[in-house]
Amino acid sequence: MQQQQEHPPHADIRKRYVNKTLLEFQEANRNPIYGYEAMPLKTLEEATETVTHRVSGLSNYVARAKQECNKDFTILTLDESAAIYLYSMPTPFHYRLNKSLRIENRDALKPWFSFLKLFTNALEKLPSNEKVVWRGISENIGSNFSKNNIYTWWSINSCSTDLEVAQMYLGKQSSLFVIQSVRGKEISPYSSFPNEHEVVLLPGTCLRVQSNTFNFENRLFIVHLEEVTQSNLYKRHLSKSI
Repeated sequence: MQQQQEHPPHADIRKRYVNKTLLEFQEANRNPIYGYEAMPLKTLEEATETVTHRVSGLSNYVARAKQECNKDFTILTLDESAAIYLYSMPTPFHYRLNKSLRIENRDALKPWFSFLKLFTNALEKLPSNEKVVWRGISENIGSNFSKNNIYTWWSINSCSTDLEVAQMYLGKQSSLFVIQSVRGKEISPYSSFPNEHEVVLLPGTCLRVQSNTFNFENRLFIVHLEEVTQSNLYKRHLSKSI
């Protein structure tokens, strides 16, 4: 078995907007995460203490995030702002976090619970935006998404309101999600890359496929998704029942 690299390839470090393969995409969104909600809020240093062995140099990344993050505390605390900044930094941190979110063994995710609590608590404080956002997958998976199907994404999904940002991460044959977001959280003011216009979809986001996949010259497959809230799901079910 090939030994796993401590750091992901350079091309992967900032691919928060992209999944590499269909399998990775499915694994990233297959199972709900649970348990972290009950964790107490901690400082960023405390929240990342249990994963320092998983990310080389993490203490330095945390210190940098605390130093360089947005310090306008109107909405977020210092640690909440720094948690978002840390997630957005071009380091292996978000790569390791998402890798842990993709595995089926929830026990393996427990060391991340404290950070997830701090991170999601910060996101929940930010206003929700109803905007069109973009996310890329660097292979053709368009045929796997059928009109009117509903999918639940349990991982942290980074998107952008700027199509050009998503295009930078696409390959020769790719799929592009056009997502009508309802509860997406725009983190640009708190990101290490504010010009990328990043919007984060929280774990548990439900999305309905709006139309059949558009195939552009067998190179780009565009899937139109609409975020669905629990209240909209109930109304849709009620209207069908009537």
